[in-house]
Amino acid sequence: MFDNRLRLVAAGAALVMSASLAVTTSATAEPATQQAKEEREITIKGIEPRSNVFIAKGRVFPEYKDRRAVMQRKLKSANQWRGWKAFTTNDRSRYRERIAPLKRVGIVCYRVKVAGNARYKTSYSSRVCIRTF
Repeated sequence: MFDNRLRLVAAGAALVMSASLAVTTSATAEPATQQAKEEREITIKGIEPRSNVFIAKGRVFPEYKDRRAVMQRKLKSANQWRGWKAFTTNDRSRYRERIAPLKRVGIVCYRVKVAGNARYKTSYSSRVCIRTF
């Protein structure tokens, strides 16, 4: 008789714990069902207007006028992108920044990073690379 009561109490405790676990997981699952943040589209294009002068230019969609962005730089052999130069976009959400080749043989790549906010997540452009011979 004592054995049956113990089993009944253990089964009741397991039922209560599983019910509280189900309530906890459903409460934490709600933020995941919220709308995902949008990503900005950032274009980038490398040009060489004169010999040994390189410029990265592009535009940020949707509108991102007179706001701060960061040009990031990465050596081809490196693992991480690093902030290289901060700049602001113009009144038409465009940018134009001078980029530099390496002073030795190798490849260096550049991309643009725009910080996220409540509506948009942090966005990155594709990359532009300069190869030095």
